[in-house]
Amino acid sequence: MVGSARESAGGVATVIRVMETMAMWKEHECFWLGSQIQRGYAWKLWYALKANIIALFIVWRYDIVHFHSVPDFNGLVIQLPILLLAKLGRKKVVMHIHVGNQLRDNTGNKLYKWCLRRADMLVFLAKRWEQLFLELYTDVKVKTTVVYNPCETVAVVPTEEKKPLIIMAAYFNDNKAPDVLLKAWKRIRTRHPEWRIALLGNGEVERFRGMADEMGLSDSVSFTGYIVGEERERYFREASIYCMCSYQEGFPMIVLEAWMYGMTVVTTPVGGLPDVIEEGRNALTFPFGDDASLAERLETLMDNSEQREQMARYSRTFVEKTFAAEEISKEWTRLYSSILDTQKHASYHKPT
Repeated sequence: MVGSARESAGGVATVIRVMETMAMWKEHECFWLGSQIQRGYAWKLWYALKANIIALFIVWRYDIVHFHSVPDFNGLVIQLPILLLAKLGRKKVVMHIHVGNQLRDNTGNKLYKWCLRRADMLVFLAKRWEQLFLELYTDVKVKTTVVYNPCETVAVVPTEEKKPLIIMAAYFNDNKAPDVLLKAWKRIRTRHPEWRIALLGNGEVERFRGMADEMGLSDSVSFTGYIVGEERERYFREASIYCMCSYQEGFPMIVLEAWMYGMTVVTTPVGGLPDVIEEGRNALTFPFGDDASLAERLETLMDNSEQREQMARYSRTFVEKTFAAEEISKEWTRLYSSILDTQKHASYHKPT
């Protein structure tokens, strides 16, 4: 199996990193071919050209070509030559759909539909997105299924390491809505002088930093910029609450990561999360854009350390059970085997 997608597309990159550690990766001799990168135009052009050249030599070795797909025009054009190669070589094609709400906005996207029709299987991140697709894309007659993203296991974070800290990690823009968190924080900050907020990531940072300054929040709100490795892990280990205010997501991996690190999650009912959220047990939810409700949810948790600890423990157990890499690996193995016809699967020869 050869896979193609954006090399640095946030959640996709995280999913691939975890998949590379799974048994199915070795079992199927998988090869990862990144075709898009979040850098300057020249880098993007070179990266895409290099991926398509490599594809000319390796696609023929595999039975399945697995695309991590979004309905972005530039992304579709970059992946199109690899898709055509796969069809020319009569390979089975899996389209792994990394969007949710955005399906509504692309019912008229002819190029996207053309690519989807070339697939042998469409894989969605949540049951609700599969159902939405079946309702809106009745003219795309392709088999569908759902496979949840796997979550990387981390060591249990001791309670004593947790601090009165709320974090949000994202590429900050209007969709991620950090302004909703800032507005909510302004409502309650004076009652909780020991608590702090940290916003981790790049994007329109200066815009939202200016907003925080105008609200008089600069003494309790920090912007770290884009951080990785030990610095990022330190924030995840120390934070008590993770906040997500997004309007659109596919299935936000960051929430699974927050659960794994023992954070209590406060979020909008975004993306595929309603598939798995148990209100009051693994998350508290609030309506989109409603900073007053967010303030109420945050204050509920900030005032009750016992509730935070109970939810954190349950969330950790929940994510280990539902999104364990070992179980997701088995699902992918079953799916790949079902896609290959009996004769081809029986004669399948792994590359040496």
